[in-house]
Amino acid sequence: MKLHWIKDPSVQFALIGALLFGVSSIFQGGSFSADEEIVISEARIRNISSIFERGWQRPPSDRELQRLIEEYVREEVLYREALNMGLDQNDAVIRRRLRTKMEFLAKDLVDAIEPSEQILQQFHQANVQDYTNPAQYTFEQIFLDSDKRAEVAEDARMVLTRLTAGRDPRALGDRTLLDFQFKSVTPDRIDRTFGSDFSLQLIDLPTNEWIGPLTSAYGEHLVRITEMVPAEQPAFAEVRDQVLRDWQDQERKDVLRIQYQTLRDKYTISIAPLPSAKASATTQPLPTATDVPAAEEVARQ
Repeated sequence: MKLHWIKDPSVQFALIGALLFGVSSIFQGGSFSADEEIVISEARIRNISSIFERGWQRPPSDRELQRLIEEYVREEVLYREALNMGLDQNDAVIRRRLRTKMEFLAKDLVDAIEPSEQILQQFHQANVQDYTNPAQYTFEQIFLDSDKRAEVAEDARMVLTRLTAGRDPRALGDRTLLDFQFKSVTPDRIDRTFGSDFSLQLIDLPTNEWIGPLTSAYGEHLVRITEMVPAEQPAFAEVRDQVLRDWQDQERKDVLRIQYQTLRDKYTISIAPLPSAKASATTQPLPTATDVPAAEEVARQ
């Protein structure tokens, strides 16, 4: 059930906190006793039957249902006895599984919140860069290896002169594994290929004109942009579904943080001092070449 009737997020989170503690109290309690009754209710039988039906695309027969019920009873008996024997203690797999279930519980409660349009629009404006379609560049590049050229700037001018004279750009420059042409690539893709901030050098460059040299992580480049599609900001209505998913994801993280901190505050946590060797390694300054005796003394401690 969506909590659309509660508009104040702070009230919604307070309710989530109360639900978390309520559910926690339901599952807390003493161990099962050996003679405790196991009740297989009609609701449980319907649940067992529906699970079978989802898997086999048909309802179970009476005989199959009886076997499923008996299997559930077997599982419940062994589960309770395992708890009574403490087999759940100090088991890393069980600990991780229970932690995951606790976190899923908090996440599921967030899905009950129906944010108002105002909240979503505010979230959209605060993170508008995440919903902007980035610019796209189509360009060609000629690589000039600065490690092999003593005068890269002068060589770049010579290559530009040859390009103006109509020389084939593919026949100029140095060998490289980089492609000659890049089509409709975003600034992020460009920077991943050429190195950090290379795309910034393309901003405001004219189209259909060889420019350079531009510096990359590999060396120098002459670049000709043949097409540039500017960044575009879609209307809120076009990205609303994504905004909602992102808002819910952020709220889940906030709920998990609040859940953990609230539950953690219930405990007194004592942490033993770090081993002396580690403590000395983090507190002692690194020895210098003139401080050899001090370094040897630290090693002996």
